[in-house]
Amino acid sequence: MKALRWFVRFLPTLFMALILAVIVWVSAVSSSDPNEEREYAAPIPVTVLGLDPDLIISGQFVDEVKVTIRAPRSVQERLAVNPDAVHAFINLSGLKAGEHTLEPQIAIDLSPTRVTLVSPAEIDLRLENILSKEVPVELRQTGSLPIGYEAGTPVLSQETALVIGPESQVQKVEHVVASIDLSSVITSISRQVDLKAIDARGVIVNGINLSPTQVNVEIPITQLGGYRNVFVKIVTTGQIAQGFYLTGILADPPTITIYSTDPELAANMPAFIETKPLNLNGAVEGFQKDVSLNLPEGIVVVGDGKVTVQVSIAAIQSSILLTGLPVEVINLGPGLKAALSPERVDVYISGPLYLLDKLNQADIMVRLDLANKTPGTYQLIPTVTLADLAINVDSILPASIEVVVTR
Repeated sequence: MKALRWFVRFLPTLFMALILAVIVWVSAVSSSDPNEEREYAAPIPVTVLGLDPDLIISGQFVDEVKVTIRAPRSVQERLAVNPDAVHAFINLSGLKAGEHTLEPQIAIDLSPTRVTLVSPAEIDLRLENILSKEVPVELRQTGSLPIGYEAGTPVLSQETALVIGPESQVQKVEHVVASIDLSSVITSISRQVDLKAIDARGVIVNGINLSPTQVNVEIPITQLGGYRNVFVKIVTTGQIAQGFYLTGILADPPTITIYSTDPELAANMPAFIETKPLNLNGAVEGFQKDVSLNLPEGIVVVGDGKVTVQVSIAAIQSSILLTGLPVEVINLGPGLKAALSPERVDVYISGPLYLLDKLNQADIMVRLDLANKTPGTYQLIPTVTLADLAINVDSILPASIEVVVTR
């Protein structure tokens, strides 16, 4: 009993000591690991919870937030290297279709922490009922087939498509179309084509899903009787100039469509049409020229029948060695003399063969510039000047000349 009375008498003192100890401990911890408030620049993705499976979020909504957190410095440093420890979510449980404003909730895996600011503080969104409807797939053909071809009945791998999405968007869909361009097509088509949902104005409806997203389109393309595609065979006469060669000769267009009132005549003719002879005699450069076609009797060309031949010509390249060319000294100062070793050089040159064949020694000069040179011995590189810039100097032997300048 006496001990109990003693304990009761000193109980306030014990409590005060405990409180003082806690205060001292908190003060010590705070001084070594002070609280800090930081705004995290990296936005936190907002997770949507509790959405009714019969509803869908319509349109755009804010799906990221920024947070400001108060916590000890050690916790802040851990959060800085582990941003996934901060979570944001909105709970849509029990919500019906319509407009809603929700406060994002923040959860942090580390403690102690306190969220002091969330931006934005509220998120507006619209919930709509999910609607689906089946819409026929409409094939839209653009462009025109070349003359002499016709398209058969197209076949689609899928006749209808399912449109799924927010009720307001799905109700806008009037057509699901597959578009295919027939321009320049001369063979049957089998192609995967994307589907697009469009409204009554022909504008694409966004925010919906299509199933399937593509269909396979098959369109048979046939050539009409009496028509035929043939390639252009270029006929030439004469030879290009000596020292040149033909790098290419092309017809534009390379193929043409011909027609005959007698389908058998068109079917039995060769797979090509020759041009009237194109004269290449003496040509030294490329050119283009419109040429006529040598058409068999009863055959006509569909269209304007114009054929342009592009001829490309280049000079044959070669190289030669010129030996014993004298070296000319220029810009030697007054009263000075120069002794060269060697006095002659060999020069390798290259260029068009027809120019090299006409080259003579007067067309090439080897010079040594001694401007501002005083008496002494020098190692100098000569320069070579050619009359025609189309000829190149490949090397000089020797590459340098010893020059002794004296008075």
